[in-house]
Amino acid sequence: GVSGARAGTLTIMVGGPPEAFDLARPMLAAIGKRVLHAGDTGAGHAVKALNNLMSAAHLIVSSEALIAGRRFGLDPAVMLDIINGSSGRSGSTENKWPNYVLTEKFDAGFSIRLMVKDMRLALGIEHATGTPSLVSEAALAAWEAALGELPGDADHTEIARWLDRS
Repeated sequence: GVSGARAGTLTIMVGGPPEAFDLARPMLAAIGKRVLHAGDTGAGHAVKALNNLMSAAHLIVSSEALIAGRRFGLDPAVMLDIINGSSGRSGSTENKWPNYVLTEKFDAGFSIRLMVKDMRLALGIEHATGTPSLVSEAALAAWEAALGELPGDADHTEIARWLDRS
């Protein structure tokens, strides 16, 4: 995301001929600590969309669980400490919840509109490849519902606040 670009720590996924990748790699290394050749033309874009689908699904299910825990009487910070040392951890529990949701900053730097766009692209890949997509479709439906009620430029971490109001 934005903070990774500023810090030069992005993972950059590139698609295209190996020769073009080799030519572009030094320039891309200036903004990313991991520059990876994903495959042929379009592969980098596909990996980005599929990664964002997974990230969105992680964030929404993490948010549902943490909100349920808080309503049950658990401290979300304690829950995160436990979860992040357990099998439920993800980028959402290790970064987004502690840094953007619990702090109520909701400013991770990626809009809900862009997240939904990437999720739709990833779902298109799943459909085109004949991959079962029941969970992906459910996650997209929830994000589209949130997008229908939130401004398109709202930060994607706002999904947690939207869920909490539901």
